[in-house]
Amino acid sequence: MFLLFFSECLHSQNEEPVVADTVKIGAYIFSVYDLDFPGNKINVDYYVWYVARADSMELLQYFEPVNAVEYTKSNESDEVKGELIYQTMRINSKIKKEWDVSNFPFDRQTIEILIEDYDKDISKLVFIADTSASKIDKDVKLEGWNITDFGIRVVDHTYETNYGDPELSLEDYSTYSRAILHFTIERKGYGLFFKLFIGLFISVLISLVTFFINPLDLDPRFGLSVGAIFAAIASQYVIASTLPQSATLTLVDKLHDVAYIFIFICISVSALSLHYMKNGKEKSSEKLDRYSFYILSASYVIITLYFILTAI
Repeated sequence: MFLLFFSECLHSQNEEPVVADTVKIGAYIFSVYDLDFPGNKINVDYYVWYVARADSMELLQYFEPVNAVEYTKSNESDEVKGELIYQTMRINSKIKKEWDVSNFPFDRQTIEILIEDYDKDISKLVFIADTSASKIDKDVKLEGWNITDFGIRVVDHTYETNYGDPELSLEDYSTYSRAILHFTIERKGYGLFFKLFIGLFISVLISLVTFFINPLDLDPRFGLSVGAIFAAIASQYVIASTLPQSATLTLVDKLHDVAYIFIFICISVSALSLHYMKNGKEKSSEKLDRYSFYILSASYVIITLYFILTAI
């Protein structure tokens, strides 16, 4: 019995700890297209490669882009180069992306592609980023955007669940090595801003011009401002239909809210000016209209520029 116990202890001391396979991972992005703002998606096509020990486990089979809505693999290649195995494949993927539209149309978006091996946790596989060979093709274009800041990094990601396995405790979590391809797209927003908001600015201008109309001419004095409100509402509806839902107050919301407020103020001033005119206070009415035009015009320009410059 003593000899059996001694031999088991000796055997356990001689056991080497399990060492995870280290796998160098890299990627080359060659196409970015079909940016879908309302659908929160973008298509990215790329090549990915692994460099590992020749006895490493099947990597291509267990490849997974975690944040892809859908993807396809093709052109899979598996070569032995000396003591290493070199594996490559082409990925066509549709990536899920929650767009940040707070500063639209002067927004910057960071696109990330999250890659894991779903079969092997960090005790079996650890990624090493191939930063020198990983790139984005210089000919990749995305209409209306500039593409910058490509990179690849590796992080550990923990899934805080035991997936309902009855043999595991609730705190028995799994950690996987995750490679992240990332790049930034910057919108060329100046031309788009002018096209989207010129109607809104004209609506406010029309409302301000009514101060040069006699308050007794009720139809043009009040009708133009009421029409300006409906034009601003239509402008916001058209722009919002091209964007994803957002709980934050965006630049689009701010500019339209400011327009609503100023148009309402114009209507209120017109009503007060009409009151002065009907009570024989023509000088007061004219002075109110003149000062209101200059004060409201300057205030609107300053507030609007502040929001725009803050977003750029």
